Amino acid sequence: MNTDPTNWRDPALLDDLFVSLAEGKSDAFPRLLSLLAAAPREPLSAWPPDVASRWREGLELAIEGVDRGNLRAGAEFLLTVCGIGFDTPAFRDLLAGMVRQTRSDYLDPTGLLDALGVRNGDVPTQMVAARWAVFNLVKPGALCFHPAHGLGSIEAVDGLSNEVRIRFQRHVSLALDVVLGQTVLIRPASWLFYLAKGEKGAKEKLVVDQFGERARAELVTAAPLSDDVLKAVLVPAILNADEVAALLRIAEVRRPAEAAGPVVATITRTWDQARGITEMVGLLAADEALQDSRADVANVATILRAGAERPTAASDFVEAVSRLQDAFGTGSWLATVLTDLASRAVSWNDATVFIEQTDKLPGRLMTPWFEATATARGAAYLAQATMALPLRLWSHSEGVVAKHSGDPQMLLATVIQEIGRGAINADVLLWVYRNGGDARRLLANPPLLFKTLQRPVRGSFIKARKDLHKLLMDDQNFQRLIMRDGDADAIMSLVRAARHAQLLDSGERQSLLVKIVRVFPEAKSLVEDRRQQPTRKAVGKITSVRSFERRRRELEQIINSEIPANSRAIAHARSYGDLRENAEFKSAKERQAYLSARRGELEDDLHEVRATDFRDVVVTSTVIPGCTVTLRYADEHTEQFHVLGLWDSIPERRLVSYDTPFGRALLTTQVGDTIELPAGDTVRLDAVIPLSPELLDWVRDREAEA
Repeated sequence: MNTDPTNWRDPALLDDLFVSLAEGKSDAFPRLLSLLAAAPREPLSAWPPDVASRWREGLELAIEGVDRGNLRAGAEFLLTVCGIGFDTPAFRDLLAGMVRQTRSDYLDPTGLLDALGVRNGDVPTQMVAARWAVFNLVKPGALCFHPAHGLGSIEAVDGLSNEVRIRFQRHVSLALDVVLGQTVLIRPASWLFYLAKGEKGAKEKLVVDQFGERARAELVTAAPLSDDVLKAVLVPAILNADEVAALLRIAEVRRPAEAAGPVVATITRTWDQARGITEMVGLLAADEALQDSRADVANVATILRAGAERPTAASDFVEAVSRLQDAFGTGSWLATVLTDLASRAVSWNDATVFIEQTDKLPGRLMTPWFEATATARGAAYLAQATMALPLRLWSHSEGVVAKHSGDPQMLLATVIQEIGRGAINADVLLWVYRNGGDARRLLANPPLLFKTLQRPVRGSFIKARKDLHKLLMDDQNFQRLIMRDGDADAIMSLVRAARHAQLLDSGERQSLLVKIVRVFPEAKSLVEDRRQQPTRKAVGKITSVRSFERRRRELEQIINSEIPANSRAIAHARSYGDLRENAEFKSAKERQAYLSARRGELEDDLHEVRATDFRDVVVTSTVIPGCTVTLRYADEHTEQFHVLGLWDSIPERRLVSYDTPFGRALLTTQVGDTIELPAGDTVRLDAVIPLSPELLDWVRDREAEA
């Protein structure tokens, strides 16, 4: 047979190959891999429709020929198919089997499958394969980079809790799915690995030629590996910013014909003679004695103007402007250029870009960047832009705003204005507390404080949020300030916010209320009055032993009986000939898809839900799972219901799951409460009592059917 890999779209070749695969012929899989190696490096959805359809149908047939008893040997085929985005329930079932067989040593295979995304249809199969590549490097001693923590060394992998312990500047335990989805791993025993470890002589081996490509080849991540990510990995733990700029950006590289050994960077132009903004940044970083006495200002202005308007060049534009400002100050020519760029630069007209690029700048360029920003857009613009920046950058901005405005209070005035609008981050409130003087009285606004703390944050904004939260929980001076030194209305406002905000867990909520009383003992009655009100508590996922066992038996039946029977049915239907016109084959395939989906659903359910016999439930006057309730209707007749677990609803026996609309209406109510039921009836809760002994025996019966 013609196995020319350029024939990846040949219909006759593909049909013959896929049938060979389904029949399990030993040479079929290498031939398929050869064809895939020549196919486009993009998902099937981007292929010509007729070709993509033929591949999908063929691969559905091909996976039937995979030896399920030795999926480890078929890993290369499965992962290669992931690379083109092929995805069916049966294929994911094979992936799950491959993971289990390959890593039989992992203590929680279900947790590993969840972290990889094998059982989550929203995670593309390409991403599953990428996470698998990362997982294979997650071992003690491996070096990894995380955006929020920097460069660190893996110390332990806990396969029971699905956590990875990593030594960054401090010890951090990250969930396995976070490690697989967000970290960058450095290949062990690679050049970059030894450089990061500080091995003697590793830095001397640095070469400019293809540095970026070489470095990327030694990094493994499930996320896109952009230049920004590469720089974040390298700076400052491995190289400094100037070294990386020189290695990545100097475009002129020359190898003398007579020379041997590594390529050496040779700068053939000065910074003002650059041909583009990327080259200019590299030349600025490499030149230790910048001079502008005879600079080609017109060329510089042209390059900056072109870079200013392109979002993809924002990083280079910001660094170039910052380095020019740092080297020359806002001399006459630079001020003129910056003013001209003010209305066209993406970095000054898109707030998101300004925040992102400013946050990435090295500290020594921060003040020059703010100086250039104030020159171009004015002090008021910089003051307003500062409101959205991480607190660590405010000290640079504060002095520049005061210098360019002539008003040392301009930043404070802007802060007060933003607090009045209510759309602020924790960094703003923390700055006010530390530097605001009389303006600190504005913090006596618990609803605003809790609203701010509940805003989702990431990256550089996490620290201020943690610090503000710590002040709220632990600092008596801060607590006094919020409560206006004992004002009853302010105390009540804080108590109300603490009671209802989702920011605090039950332990933190109780702790804060106790501390309010400790600071102001006279507030005890206010806190205790509130404490009498019932609060809803989250109920874990529980069900009766009876219902749990019923689902476990269903899963065993699917795995041990129904899936093997379905495989035999598929094989039998295949013997009838042309599969595309074979009704029995299609029916068996549909049954296969159902069984695979149901198996995944049951595995998820049994992994997440806990079985209980309700014998340890302490029943008081509040409705909880594991109790019997008596409801009195408007016409004074009463009815009893038994509130049980997640899968325990049997209406004819008045068994109610706590997770149904009826159950949720009852949950956490107390005797004497008036309840509006989903059907519209209004009832009174007359009694809450433990389950009867007969019902307790029934819910723990492992063998009986419902």
